[in-house]
Order: sequence, then structure tokens, then C-alpha cells
Amino acid sequence: MRLPSLFHPRGGGALLAGLLLGAGCRSTPPPSAAPAQTRNPVVVGEIAVVDEEKRFVLVDLESNLYVPAPGSLLRSRNAAGETAQLQASPEQKRPFIAADIVDGDPAVGDQVVR
Repeated sequence: MRLPSLFHPRGGGALLAGLLLGAGCRSTPPPSAAPAQTRNPVVVGEIAVVDEEKRFVLVDLESNLYVPAPGSLLRSRNAAGETAQLQASPEQKRPFIAADIVDGDPAVGDQVVR
């Protein structure tokens, strides 16, 4: 009885050789969990009007081509950090959009980011 050669195509040894050669090629173990990627904030516009009583702001989009969809969550910030969380409303008339104040105290001149 003749034993099959490891590299003979009919002997099934080619498969064994391929498994042996491919085993252990990975030098690092797979990550257990993909790290959460943080998105860099994109400036949408600037707060032009704040209505404290009705809890909304008007955002001046300036020449920005991005128009947030109604219901989109936005944030306002200044040099000290985040000032408010906003939600874009359906009322839009370029270059302005309205956004409801969800939380915080936005001020005129704050940047609006998505």
C-alpha cells in the first residue's frame, strides 16, 4: 500500500499542505470589540435668534449646502463647550432653519454642529 504524497494533487495532500501552510499566519488576535469611532462635529451654521419663551432657535446656515432633515439632532456650542441640544423642525426658509431647544441654554452666536 502506497501513502499519498503531501503535494500530489490527487492524493488529497495538497489540501493538507494548504491548511498547514495557512495555519498561524495571523500575527495579532482579532479585536474582541470594534472601538467606537467618534465622528468629528461638522459645523452647520450659527444661532441667529433665540426665543426662550417658545424654546426654539433660528439657525443661520449661511452658505452651507447641508440642510438638516426635520427631527435631526443638533448641538450648539461656544468656546467654553456645548451649550444646548437642538432638534431641527420642519420650518425652513433658506438660509434659516428653526430648531427646538431640547436641553440647555443656547445663545446668539453659538455654532451649531451635527
